[in-house]
Amino acid sequence: MNPSLRLAFLGDIHGNLPALEAVLADLDQQAPDAVFLLGDLINRCPWTSELLDILRQRGWPSVQGNHDLVLAQLHTPDGWPGFSDRNRFPNVHWTWEQLHPEDLSYLLLLPHDLLIEIEGAPALRLFHGLPDNPFAGILPEEDDHTVSGRIEAYNESLLICGHTHQPMDRTVTPATSTGGNETVQAPPQRVMNPGSVGMPYNADPRAQYLLLDLVQQNGKPDWQPCFRRLDYDFERVASAFRTSGLLDASGAIGILNLRTIRDGQPWSSDFQQWLRNQPQAVRSNAEAAVEQYLQTHGPNQWAFGS
Repeated sequence: MNPSLRLAFLGDIHGNLPALEAVLADLDQQAPDAVFLLGDLINRCPWTSELLDILRQRGWPSVQGNHDLVLAQLHTPDGWPGFSDRNRFPNVHWTWEQLHPEDLSYLLLLPHDLLIEIEGAPALRLFHGLPDNPFAGILPEEDDHTVSGRIEAYNESLLICGHTHQPMDRTVTPATSTGGNETVQAPPQRVMNPGSVGMPYNADPRAQYLLLDLVQQNGKPDWQPCFRRLDYDFERVASAFRTSGLLDASGAIGILNLRTIRDGQPWSSDFQQWLRNQPQAVRSNAEAAVEQYLQTHGPNQWAFGS
């Protein structure tokens, strides 16, 4: 089957320029017809305005991730009060200080979702986390009933999201509904996540993204996925953490972010999940909080879901 159209989807770059550059080089070889971004473009890695410059120059459409939204609204009346705590979110504040006014405007105006309609192809709906919440996402291990309830706002046959930093390709059959004397079965929906370019959470630290080829399956057009995983220079990232000042500014949390990038495990987000349930005395001391967290959490003992 020869594809008649190829699309690429990049999510959760998180300011990791070496990872993005590996993807860009691969995109040159794969030659997609269009590229789309799934949000969380920056934050947690040293490259900020320079990475946004690259993405804007390419003209790639993007949805708004939760990190994009937080940065756009930080130090404004619309910002969430909790993110004003620099001790708890030092990388957010450091990243915000690297942004120019045009960067903030760009992040603020990103749409919550995108509908891609191409003649002769099944429609695609893109969003970052959930249809109504960019701060939560769809996990690969969630049951069909939970997932179908979370995506019921959209009726496209293929949904593509990010946020969890975990590649996913699953088909969900919504629950049946009864209207009068008739039982109605909604058509199945396929949900995909390309994984993360800059900070994967699936124990594979390589830069990850998704290609979709439009092919003919049983006489009908369909999207065929190809999940790409690419090596890049981690030491370049670690060096930039030091030379940029990000590591000094973020301390133990920066070290935790580097650990995530190095081994592809969800240390960064899992720590924040754990921290929100701790008393103020713990939340006010990031260095001690990270040390306490590492004593009790890690692979097979994550705070997520506990």
